[in-house]
Amino acid sequence: MKARTLLIVLGVYFFTGSSANVRAEEPSAGVAVTVPSVRVYPNPWRSDKHQMYPIKIDMLAPASDVILFTIAGQRVRRLSADSTGLARWELDNDSGDRVASGVYLYIATDTAGQRVRGKVAVIR
Repeated sequence: MKARTLLIVLGVYFFTGSSANVRAEEPSAGVAVTVPSVRVYPNPWRSDKHQMYPIKIDMLAPASDVILFTIAGQRVRRLSADSTGLARWELDNDSGDRVASGVYLYIATDTAGQRVRGKVAVIR
């Protein structure tokens, strides 16, 4: 089997093809490419340090929906970002009950349908 080397050059590219035959192409003129940069803090959230503070999911597009899940895929909570792109999670589920320690996954979707995924840890 012949070893392959991937050279990455700074810039914005689109990748096409299968894993065996990947080709990088520069976007055509006039195409805007954005890379979402979402911040989640404090992460991990710890009860001995952050008991009075919610978890903040910041740098979202305004009016983005954020859905939190357990690692097993159960929906925990739905949030909405405010006009500044900030969503606050008070560590509760949709019923208002406090969540347990664990790792939670989130999917943030803006009004254009773009998605950002991530995780946050809760230590009680």
